[in-house]
Amino acid sequence: MGGTTLTRRRHAVVVGGSLAGLLSARVLLDHFEEVTLLERDGFPGEPVSRPGVPQGRHLHVLWEHGRGLLDGLIPGLESDLLAGGAPDLRLPADFLWLTSGGWRRRFDTTRMLTFSRGLLDHAVRGRLFGEPRLAVRTGIEVTGLTGDEAVTGVRYTERGDAARAEELMAADLVVDATGRGSHAPAWLAELGRPLPRETRIDPLLGYASRYYAIPPGHDPGWKALYLQAGPPEAKRTGGLFPQEGGRWICSLSGAGGDYPPTDEEGYLEYARGLRDPVLYEAIKDAEPLTPVVSFRRTAGHRRHYDRMRSWPAGFAAIGDSVCAFNPIYGQGITVAAASALELDRMLREDRSTRWFQRRAKRAGAGAWLISTGEDRRYAETQGPRVLPHTRLINAYVSLAVRAANTDPDSCADMLDVLGLAKPPTSLFRPAALARIMANRSRPPEAAPLLPEPAAR
Repeated sequence: MGGTTLTRRRHAVVVGGSLAGLLSARVLLDHFEEVTLLERDGFPGEPVSRPGVPQGRHLHVLWEHGRGLLDGLIPGLESDLLAGGAPDLRLPADFLWLTSGGWRRRFDTTRMLTFSRGLLDHAVRGRLFGEPRLAVRTGIEVTGLTGDEAVTGVRYTERGDAARAEELMAADLVVDATGRGSHAPAWLAELGRPLPRETRIDPLLGYASRYYAIPPGHDPGWKALYLQAGPPEAKRTGGLFPQEGGRWICSLSGAGGDYPPTDEEGYLEYARGLRDPVLYEAIKDAEPLTPVVSFRRTAGHRRHYDRMRSWPAGFAAIGDSVCAFNPIYGQGITVAAASALELDRMLREDRSTRWFQRRAKRAGAGAWLISTGEDRRYAETQGPRVLPHTRLINAYVSLAVRAANTDPDSCADMLDVLGLAKPPTSLFRPAALARIMANRSRPPEAAPLLPEPAAR
């Protein structure tokens, strides 16, 4: 059946310098004599985006639960982010937030960090790359795995050198962290393993983002704007969040093929078409700092490695290589951290790599359920047919959203689920259910201009 425990722990190889790859390397250093990180691109010396992170120039947030997981894996990371200028926001007190069920009152419920992806990755690398037992090699293209019943290493070439022959690197454990574009299914097929079944759900959603300078003296009573879509008809979402350097990142997105344009006039006109003009009014006279950049690889996929009849020892897939979901919900960082902790548990408890694949699926289960459930609200979404129970769940979630808009305890319940501190099933527990039903008939709030006077 494969997937036996590791017999040696001398050398581990991580393929891919994604956040999941960096966190995997951090964990492996606690269990192996040497760790090698192989990345096809380079790593910048400054906190800027890089080509190997295609979604890196768009909006990133870190929920409170993920913040704790990350700082546990890399002590001091949170202080580095704050020192780098990452805003620390009260959620939703600092937000003007239009949900699918109306405006949300501004309770002081939890916290959220916002930052550029460049700052986050730079801070992680700064804490990690000084470790002498970690070898970092860039410009490396991994072409396959070596081994049979167990993976024994990788095959690779120097990127851009077509004449150079493949080389081999031995490893007791190989971790694939190459993200959405992972070639692991083909690598496993070369070893005679059947290809895993894959579930794919595509809401046909596209992003367009740019930075703006926050106007001097700007103080409208909020620090961040979040105008959500109102499916199935209203497909557009807009976020305007502060980041380090005294700037806003504005990310506009549209589902069902309603993609935001990247030209100046079209971008502003698209923002004007959001469910409320407040974001458009904020940016129409603000100073743009960058061109508009787009991103459309937002389909969710789930590779069911946990269901394969035969899984090799010495190989693990993590992060978006296993399960990627619509990034609009801001849960990828938290899932990457949770998955890295499962990798650590596998090694501490001497579990098999097959066991890890089951745990990796579980680490992303909540985010998958939330994102795909919301994505299925659009008629244009591509994927398996929508089952009746999905429609019932979505109807209940709509009631939960409305309750969270006006009731502080329901808001805390909802944010715990969105931030992955609690599973989505927690919304069905008796206390949460009672709050949701008690608030189901309350009328939607008008746009609140000030936070709640009494913090929770």
